[in-house]
Amino acid sequence: MPKVVDHDARRREIIGVVWRLVAEEGIQSVTTRRIAEAAGFANGALLYYFPNKDAVLTAAFQHIFDSTNTRADKAEGDRHGLSGLRTLCLEIMPLDDERLTEARLAITFWQQALNSPEKAEMHAGFMNRWRVEMRALLAEATADGEIGELPSIDAVVDELLSMLMGLQILGVLSPREATPERQLGQLDEFFARLRR
Repeated sequence: MPKVVDHDARRREIIGVVWRLVAEEGIQSVTTRRIAEAAGFANGALLYYFPNKDAVLTAAFQHIFDSTNTRADKAEGDRHGLSGLRTLCLEIMPLDDERLTEARLAITFWQQALNSPEKAEMHAGFMNRWRVEMRALLAEATADGEIGELPSIDAVVDELLSMLMGLQILGVLSPREATPERQLGQLDEFFARLRR
């Protein structure tokens, strides 16, 4: 009787291998041959799940977005108003090894998206989902009296997303300056300005 294989579990396993390779050996190590070797597959078997390296990295980027949202959903505290907004921000920021690895993968994906309309559209879709959530959380904060009326919620969301994406870049490329303490200080200052 043939062995039953859970293909979704196998895909998640491969994405996990990509994470480990990026964290331990750097993004340059992510080749289909190296992924297959680290996962214990023949190179041809890997191609059954992902046709090429690009497809694996795209799946890993989707995993980053999903993981960030899942962590924010499971975080302790209220996912409402400013508290909910802060929780989402903390899960995006590269404050520990897991989120720093996510930032490395995100930066690699952004580079690929420069020449791929499909990847650029995928990224825009993710950012739009965060924009919608951030707008809703800011509207809740305004309705609850946590902050005053904002001249433009969109401008605040744009500033916040720019800061968060910048922190991902700085966390990877300038870790001595973009320490978790300094990142948190920047976020605290942003929230203090909202409350003024």
